[in-house]
Amino acid sequence: MTRVFSSSSVSRAPPIQTALMAATFVLLSGGTARADVHAVAPEGGGLAALDVRADLDRGVVLANDLSIPIGLDKALLPAAASVTVEALAIGLGKHVVHVRIPARGQPPEGLGWEAVMAAGRPQPIFAGITGFVSGDSGERSGTAVKVVADGPMSYVLVGDIHEDLRICGQAKTLLDPRALYPASLELRPATVQRLDSEQRDDAETTEAKASGGTGLQPPLARLLVARGSSVPGSRGLELTDGDPKTSWQEQRPGIGQGEFVVMAAPREVPITRAQVVLSPPKATAADNGAAPKTFYLVTSTRTIRVRVPDDPWRSPGHVYEVAFDPPIEDSCVSLVLDDAYARGLAHPDVGVAELVAYSDFDTPGATLDDVAALLSTTRGAAAAQVLERAGPGALAAVTNAYDSLDIRGRAFAIDVAASGERCEEAAPLLSRAACETSGEAPRKAREKLERCEGAAPALSARIRDDAGSRACLAPLLASMFPDQAIAPIADAMGATPEADTETRAALRSAFSAAVREQPAAKLAALLIDRTRTPAARLEIMRAVGGRVTEAAAESNSLIDELLSGTPPMRTRYLVLGPLGVLARAGDAAALRRIGDTIVRDSAWPVRARAADVAAGDGSLQPSLIAAAADAEPRVREAALASLASAPAPAAAPAAVDRLVHDGWWFVRVQAARVLAASPARSDADDALSQALEDPSAKVRGSAIVSLARHRATASRKKIRSRLDDPNEDHDVRAQAAAGLGELCDVESTDRLAMLARKLASSDSDAETQLLGLGALRGLAVLHPPDLNDRLAPLLAPGAPAVVRAAAKRALAAPGACK
Repeated sequence: MTRVFSSSSVSRAPPIQTALMAATFVLLSGGTARADVHAVAPEGGGLAALDVRADLDRGVVLANDLSIPIGLDKALLPAAASVTVEALAIGLGKHVVHVRIPARGQPPEGLGWEAVMAAGRPQPIFAGITGFVSGDSGERSGTAVKVVADGPMSYVLVGDIHEDLRICGQAKTLLDPRALYPASLELRPATVQRLDSEQRDDAETTEAKASGGTGLQPPLARLLVARGSSVPGSRGLELTDGDPKTSWQEQRPGIGQGEFVVMAAPREVPITRAQVVLSPPKATAADNGAAPKTFYLVTSTRTIRVRVPDDPWRSPGHVYEVAFDPPIEDSCVSLVLDDAYARGLAHPDVGVAELVAYSDFDTPGATLDDVAALLSTTRGAAAAQVLERAGPGALAAVTNAYDSLDIRGRAFAIDVAASGERCEEAAPLLSRAACETSGEAPRKAREKLERCEGAAPALSARIRDDAGSRACLAPLLASMFPDQAIAPIADAMGATPEADTETRAALRSAFSAAVREQPAAKLAALLIDRTRTPAARLEIMRAVGGRVTEAAAESNSLIDELLSGTPPMRTRYLVLGPLGVLARAGDAAALRRIGDTIVRDSAWPVRARAADVAAGDGSLQPSLIAAAADAEPRVREAALASLASAPAPAAAPAAVDRLVHDGWWFVRVQAARVLAASPARSDADDALSQALEDPSAKVRGSAIVSLARHRATASRKKIRSRLDDPNEDHDVRAQAAAGLGELCDVESTDRLAMLARKLASSDSDAETQLLGLGALRGLAVLHPPDLNDRLAPLLAPGAPAVVRAAAKRALAAPGACK
């Protein structure tokens, strides 16, 4: 039979008592505990009887004359039915009492308070909170008490537990276990088989077959990676590091039964076989090492007992083969030591040199390229997990296969690329995938790139070399690495065809973000850098936007260069943006050039653009007034629109002329707007009054707005006729209703109130609503004394909420008519 624990610490404490050494301990899941708050341990073995009772009302455990506080908050004390108080026979005729009080609301094996007590002792042998008591979820730690029943006898174990270090499938596994020894009634270090007898009895059994050689077959990938071990200070990495010369060894007394290594495995990849080296290649008889005779491979759902037919220490470094039928499919695999070839050593160091797992991808001659080709198949997930564990060669394999993969396979390929330790090596493939328009690959690639500090070179190269990726990657590069983004984006702006306006706009936006924090000297240097084409520098100047004023001399110098000789219309058009920025900052050279362009450029789109950028600058009004008579209507429109933004008295005659004589309605609209913003004058009001009969509804509406602003009361009758004409455009009628209010046309009060009250109806059509809101604006300006009564229907609870709000605003308005 198998001994569960033996005495002494790693430093070889004295031998344990004869009675304990003679005992054979079998780790069970524990006897069925009887829920009770009271138990009596009989006298014997030199101990008096011990009467123990849990008093939940007082929050204490009474043990003969002792009163021991229960270390749980009173709110956590459970009902009496959940409490266990039991007497345990521990050998040598002695008994102890084990008390377990689970915290309220916790599962049976969860947080609780436990104590182990013996008669005649002033303190419990153990007392404290048990379960996972500290740390973050997934990494919690604590203490556990384990009672192992062996017929009438029980063995008490206490040990540490860690949520992230436990044998696969176990809720908790004792680490650094201590056993209660009956002779001394002390808890002392012990060797413990962590697998219970039922689990061992039900284990599958297989045999490790000697392969006859010392060379491990190189796997396509490391499918098992140690992540923790029961040996203090060791994660068990020696077991899976690929080097048989390194060996993981238990450090417990005896033969280390129950010591274990926990390994991570790819769940999607069936492990069909393993090779194991049980003794290092240079092992000698003089060493204190030993190899296992049996060991277990444990997953979340399976226990496999592996028998070793002969002592591996006699064949140092030899490889053994273990087959799994069915294959192992789990993310967790534990190796647990059992029996050993002790070689007559009193305290051998039992260990395993190497454990290598293989899947059915590991066929003779198979390569990572073969695995990458399967990413688009039904085995794609398994292939990806193999590649993720295959090391540097996997990146080359998925890169080579990428173009031939479907969208699902590409997503797997990016998972593989993103799993590497050096993201900069994967960045070329990631930057390639980031701009795709379907599947999960682009999202995954961008997420990895955004966390990759070494991605700038790959992103820069892709932006320079791949026109289709520029609009996608330039913003990413600019946000992550602004200093390193300037040069590649500038190069890309110069290389992108003029016709690709969308990409050019994206590049300018990204460049603007990249240079936002750059000093003015850096901007100046970019503008005069003749290693780039003038076209590229023009894009740079456009991209820096308002910051051209910080490098005004360099900007003007570049503009001179761009406009020298016979520049194309596109260049003449585009420089007007930066020129406008410089002009608004008072740059004299920019103002002169814009003024000349308005009246002299041969292309009307350039003249119109120049008129646009001249808006708001008084010094350019003579040029704008001249352009109001330009042969091209769009130039006239642009000139008048700019004059309307800051009109001068001299602009009014030109606007009157255009309003009366221009053949294009959009020019006449801008002319009316110039007059609306200009001081009132009789010839202007006469022209606006005449425009109330204009064929264009937009002109008629603009004329109404202008006359109302001038308070041209002589036009009231004509404006009323626009309001009352059922055939008039509904926008014009709404403008007329509002305009009559601004003209203080008291005679229209009843008419406006009637139109406004129609808003109270929930089924009014769009035209009625527009007209009613115009009337409401007019009433707000008129503001008759009885306005509250006139608007009462609009304030009623049944009126639409937006109408009630508009009526309240009208009532709150101060009014402008006496």
